[in-house]
Amino acid sequence: MYCREVSTPPQKLIKNGRPLFGTYIGVPSHLDIKGVKTPFGVIPLPPFLTNIAIRSQLILDFSAGDYLGQIALFDAKLFGYIEVVYWNKKTNIKYAYRTFTGPRKRLVPKNLKKGIAVSFKKSRYLRISWDRAKNRFSILFSLSGDNSRPSTKGHFSASRHNSSDLISVMPAPTLRRCSATWLCSFPIRGSISTTKGNETKYMDQTDGTAIMSINRSYYKLHAKFNSLTASGTFENHKFIFWLTTSSFDANDTNNCNSNALFIDGEITPLPQVFVTHAFGVNKTWIIQDTENMVDLTFTPVSDNLRKMNTLIFRTVYHTIFGTFEGTLLNKDGKSIPIKSLPGIVQSTMLRL
Repeated sequence: MYCREVSTPPQKLIKNGRPLFGTYIGVPSHLDIKGVKTPFGVIPLPPFLTNIAIRSQLILDFSAGDYLGQIALFDAKLFGYIEVVYWNKKTNIKYAYRTFTGPRKRLVPKNLKKGIAVSFKKSRYLRISWDRAKNRFSILFSLSGDNSRPSTKGHFSASRHNSSDLISVMPAPTLRRCSATWLCSFPIRGSISTTKGNETKYMDQTDGTAIMSINRSYYKLHAKFNSLTASGTFENHKFIFWLTTSSFDANDTNNCNSNALFIDGEITPLPQVFVTHAFGVNKTWIIQDTENMVDLTFTPVSDNLRKMNTLIFRTVYHTIFGTFEGTLLNKDGKSIPIKSLPGIVQSTMLRL
């Protein structure tokens, strides 16, 4: 049976210029990977140059009532990208909104004890905040519509009492560079409304689940990233899983990754997964491991595709709503059957 060593997190993830690789349950005060010595070779470069290569992203996936969605923030220092996309699980109707920010100090916060990620643009207001001392999470968005989409507002809140935290510090892909990920799973309660013309539709206050990921990595000029997540219930237990693959995965990915299964807050670290979609991203995906803990397929239903080209970067974002089938095993070897489970896959390509 697959097993990965899990320990208490250090206060700082970088010590004397070296990352403290490992998997940790709990959180340090900050998710900070600055200061790694010679991350791009043997020639010592000044920290202000190597720190420019650090990119940050925040992904929050939520499921509540009839709606399933994802909020994504990407911070490349020179620009920031924010997207909110969600679907009605019954009708498959998609609601997608995006915005850009220019150079700024920080879009994705480092502080894991008390932080806020916010976009103040009037037509695309978004705020994700947490205060662990007060046991509080909050998600708020107010997004203006246009001729093709309604305006929408949403608010969700949660208590830290039922949250679970996992920190993964991994080579990216070699020991010289590192990638650090914070995963936090928690129950939520809130509502969503949409307004088109004089008609407003409300989803009453309802319970749901969410999982938030913050990642910081030393990026290469060309990077790819996939994330797969879904939540459901099994034998009156709530579960949510998070699986990723990327071009900056560790060479020893089986022992260094951020894959995890949360069941009522209890965490099962999962092994490396192999993701294939031989006939394109809009056809069936196959997700498997070598430890027989993950055996899933993903069938896309609706793809939210964004392509951006500028003088300094090119990106392709796929945020795909679909259904998972298959099985997962927890750390005790108990099988969790997955059947027609709504979930989201994100596939990103970035070229600087």
